[in-house]
Amino acid sequence: MLNAKKVLLSMKNINKSYPMGDSSLQVLFDVNFEVYQREFVSILGPSGSGKSTLMNIIGCLDVASSGTYILNGKDISKLKDKELASVRNRDIGFVFQSFQLLPRMSSIDNVVLPLIYAKVPAKERKQRAMVLLNKVGLGDKVMNKPKQLSGGQQQRVAIARAMVTDPAIILADEPTGALDQATGAQIIELFKQLNSEGKTIIMITHDPKIARQAGRIVHILDGRIYSQEEYERIYDEDGVKWTEREERPTIKERRRRRLANV
Repeated sequence: MLNAKKVLLSMKNINKSYPMGDSSLQVLFDVNFEVYQREFVSILGPSGSGKSTLMNIIGCLDVASSGTYILNGKDISKLKDKELASVRNRDIGFVFQSFQLLPRMSSIDNVVLPLIYAKVPAKERKQRAMVLLNKVGLGDKVMNKPKQLSGGQQQRVAIARAMVTDPAIILADEPTGALDQATGAQIIELFKQLNSEGKTIIMITHDPKIARQAGRIVHILDGRIYSQEEYERIYDEDGVKWTEREERPTIKERRRRRLANV
């Protein structure tokens, strides 16, 4: 089909365990997950749900214990460390909650860093960085260091840096977590704009309001992935499981259960 969507990321039966002395701790359980080209997907889950572990595997910062992960046509599970580093630099643009800018470097020098690792010529590096800093509204801040920028401006520099290699995916980890509500909304609008221009975005968040700004929500809870429809059949909005025979609990009852950690 000519109009068929391209699967950019595919995870099948992904499991992740960590050794714990003589035993192991399993964090992810049979994760099956796909992202299509030009999607804006949010992965929503509370603390301890496994979302950080999943993000690290998506970002090739960690590898699964078992299962298959295909990213942009490459079988990630078969790659060695050096090859994984190359995939991270070429195919994934990272945006972090804490910005992760180098404090002694200017905005433009922070943005060009991935291109240095990619061995792009200096003149082209500067040109590409300038285009993106203008795109995120910081064309007049190219020589400013992070301490001379607001939190929102620092995150815009980080987004420009994430895009400078023209990656297959922008992977954003709690991108509004360190920002006030108004500034966070501006960053989400920037993501929406980039998505409308063809960028594929995966956003990790614990905040349902932020998650709803994406085109699709995927829930993660106790290391398991659910679509929005699957999640609503099993859990209420507080992450409490329904039983087949009970009616919808009142707000008071849901609060009681949450406090009791039911």
